[in-house]
Amino acid sequence: MAVTIHDLARLSGYNASTVSRALRGDNRVKEATRRQILELARENGYSPNLPARQLARGKTGNVWFCFGFAEAERERSLAVRLDELLYRHGYDLQIVLHNNSPERFRQWLGKLHQKVADAAVLIPPGNTEECRELIPLINALPVPHLSLDRFWPELTCPVITTDNYSAARHLVDRCLEWGAREFYLEFGDVNPVLRARERAIRERLEEFGLPCRELCELACLAPEGDPVGVLTNTAPVLPPLPPGRIVYGGFFDAWSGPGREPFRKIILCRQNFDRMAERAMEILLSMLESPQKEVPAMVEIPPESFPEF
Repeated sequence: MAVTIHDLARLSGYNASTVSRALRGDNRVKEATRRQILELARENGYSPNLPARQLARGKTGNVWFCFGFAEAERERSLAVRLDELLYRHGYDLQIVLHNNSPERFRQWLGKLHQKVADAAVLIPPGNTEECRELIPLINALPVPHLSLDRFWPELTCPVITTDNYSAARHLVDRCLEWGAREFYLEFGDVNPVLRARERAIRERLEEFGLPCRELCELACLAPEGDPVGVLTNTAPVLPPLPPGRIVYGGFFDAWSGPGREPFRKIILCRQNFDRMAERAMEILLSMLESPQKEVPAMVEIPPESFPEF
């Protein structure tokens, strides 16, 4: 049978309150008394009842990081940095995965409503349009929380994301410098991040009066003409292209396509995930420690770099 605080109180001759304070390091207990009780606890194999402590404090000491897949490099990078930062402040990071399933995400949100964690960092499923019905559930969460990377405009919690608008315009400008005069895009309309990137590209090209077409139209590219810019969220699989056409590419985060043979040059926008994690923790800790303090609704982090290949 496990040794309890009351057992230690009986063995030591002190009352249970004094034993409990000694085990917690409370400075109201004399140092000699504390050492005596700690030694008695060690000799008798005492182990604290963590759930009971958490219940008494009203805190778990845990912060959830809820995202899609553990295999994703971006999420792994964020998890490592979040874990480092939380540990310094006495919290443990717990990873929960929704696998890009709106239903699974809803289930995790339901558990958060039971206060199973002190706070949460959320990366919603990639297709946020499929789970818009979850916005009221997120807004009503009883623990501090924020949305990282992806979001809905209707969220009332802080949002930490990349400055996607400026980043996308930079990709256009670099392709223009290289000589591209026709552009083909593919971003989709499944979340605000992708929409912001596509909108920025279209507006920038409109400023230069240059044509902007859908990526699927690239299959009909004429044998001769100006250099082409391909701008997408991730490296695409391109159709066979006329050998005489020069193609430049602009993408986000990582080169993951089958090969770069069709491209004369490539530029990536690498998001600054370390800084995103740091800013998220600054805000989340402020929400935990100073609930009345005002926090920003939206923080846009500049990209880390724009490497060329």
